[in-house]
Amino acid sequence: MVFILAVGAALMLGVGSAIQQRVAFRAPDGLALHVGLLWHLVRQRLWLLGLATTLLGGLLSGAALGKGSVVLVQPVLVLRLLFALSTAAIWSRRPLRPRDWATALAVTGGMVAFLVAGAPGTGNPEGVQDWEWAAPAFAIGTLTLLLVHVARRLRPNQEAPMLALGAGMLYGLQSALTQSAVHRLSTHGLLGLVTSWQPYAVFVIGLVGTLLAQSAFDLAPLSVSYPPLAVAEPLAGIAIGIGVLGGTLRFTPATFAVEAAGLIVMTLAVYLLASSPHIVGHHDEPSKEGADESG
Repeated sequence: MVFILAVGAALMLGVGSAIQQRVAFRAPDGLALHVGLLWHLVRQRLWLLGLATTLLGGLLSGAALGKGSVVLVQPVLVLRLLFALSTAAIWSRRPLRPRDWATALAVTGGMVAFLVAGAPGTGNPEGVQDWEWAAPAFAIGTLTLLLVHVARRLRPNQEAPMLALGAGMLYGLQSALTQSAVHRLSTHGLLGLVTSWQPYAVFVIGLVGTLLAQSAFDLAPLSVSYPPLAVAEPLAGIAIGIGVLGGTLRFTPATFAVEAAGLIVMTLAVYLLASSPHIVGHHDEPSKEGADESG
């Protein structure tokens, strides 16, 4: 059931992200990292459709996290790139190339290898003390601020992946907090949930992550802006799931080798998939920077 929910979440997140990036890339220049970007996007019906789709994916992801572990769910969410690829291919009415299907299978194979070798365990989210969240929150918050500070000094095609990397780390933290919040709901009820800090942290982190992600989508095509997010989120989620939530992985020399190989294959395949013109959705368009220079 956890795997089915996670695959459903990946489907919704992949389709929704493809829609949102297509709209955000056409937003007016100069809005990146400004609330005005979100204000512009929420007035676009197509972007709202993408938002609704990703929110549904978030709900399915939350349900999966309530029954399983962030260490299990996050690797499955990598499959959203496969669904983004298919969505963009249908949208552009171009058949998928054999290279795209082979790379998609590599993403799936890497994920399966990691899950089978690691046999992720749920851990004990309810046993985590509030202060134990301070270290990962501080580390990710500091790294994100540093990335944003450096990114603002770079050209758009260099700025976008750094913003996406920060968004991915925030989403990984958000997923881990979501698992904690869902478990609190199941053990303490609705009153126990609304009187805790976790759901509000999930909302704030999600809002900041959305601003960073949409800013990255606004600055560069998906081939540049999406891979860092797609890679950083599961890695951050897995690290927090093990280090804070008490999730487990098998760590014998043999299983560790397979797990590492699976993650490496997934990461490389993510980049290859995102370089596909079907995922980019802008194969006939220059980057904004190039468009400005040519105009």
